Amino acid sequence: MEQAPAAGIASGSDTAAPRFIERPWILWAGAAWGFAEATLFFIVPDVLLTLVALYSFRRSPKLVACILLGALTGGTVMFYLGANKPEQAETLVLRVPFVSEAMFAKTQAGFQRDGIWALARSPGNGIPYKVYCVQASQYAGWPAFIAISALARLERFAPFWLVASLLGLLFRRGIQRRPGAAAAAHACIWILGYAVYWSRI
Repeated sequence: MEQAPAAGIASGSDTAAPRFIERPWILWAGAAWGFAEATLFFIVPDVLLTLVALYSFRRSPKLVACILLGALTGGTVMFYLGANKPEQAETLVLRVPFVSEAMFAKTQAGFQRDGIWALARSPGNGIPYKVYCVQASQYAGWPAFIAISALARLERFAPFWLVASLLGLLFRRGIQRRPGAAAAAHACIWILGYAVYWSRI
């Protein structure tokens, strides 16, 4: 007789995916997290994306799309806030933990040098997307902003997504045996990564 899947684990070809990963709300959570991080939240949605990709590569592309949609929506809000109320927008973003005036100076210098394409350089410099968003209207209209934003956001998401997916495939059997340990390791890696990042700001 075939054994039923363990409680809390989805059956199928994915790596012992917890049932919550298959729920519709996980996509809504991704969109909400993408929006929040583009506006006033300070933890990247890559945390959720890599967790899902670790267990289910099949599910993760949908989550990427939802996070991207949320991020672009949030970016649009900040773009127009910066266009209409630039001083208030900067003050608001400066209240976000770990955002500094030096970041605004650096992004402004980038915009002056590269125009709206400075957004494409943002994934590798550790400066939050929202800092770019509230200044971008000075250098381009919304269509150019949203197009370059989509490229920049995908450039940021893709490496984490692909690495997590690869690890999920390489360590498939170990994750199947100890899915809880995999989730704990995932959390520890992100906590350590943020500790290092924040210590250098």
